[in-house]
Amino acid sequence: MRTSEKKLDGNLTVPGFLFPLFWDCRPEHVQVDIHADFVMARVMERGTWEAMRWLLRTYSKDRLISFLEKKGRRTLPPRELNYWALMAGISRAKREDWARGARERASLWSERHAH
Repeated sequence: MRTSEKKLDGNLTVPGFLFPLFWDCRPEHVQVDIHADFVMARVMERGTWEAMRWLLRTYSKDRLISFLEKKGRRTLPPRELNYWALMAGISRAKREDWARGARERASLWSERHAH
C-alpha cells in the first residue's frame, strides 16, 4: 500500500459529530467507505474545521483527488472547490480552470427566474 493510500473498513460509519451534516438521511447508516463521495461532498461543502481535519485523516490524497476530478469540480461551490483542490495538491493551472468553471456554473443559477 502506498503512503497516500489508507485502508478503510467498509462497515465504519461516520462519527457522531458529523451527524448534523447528514440531516436528510439516517447518519448512523452512512458508511465511510461505501458512501465516500457523499461523505466527502458534505464535509467539503459544509464541514467544520474539525470535520475537515477528520476528512483529511480518513481519506487518502488519491481518493480526494479522484473525488474532486470526477464529481467535486462539477458540484462544489468555487471557494470550497479551490480550497480542497489546494489541499489535495492539484496544480494551480488546473485549480484556476476548475474555479472558473464553478463560477460560471454558479452564475447560471443566479440568472434563473422562477415562473
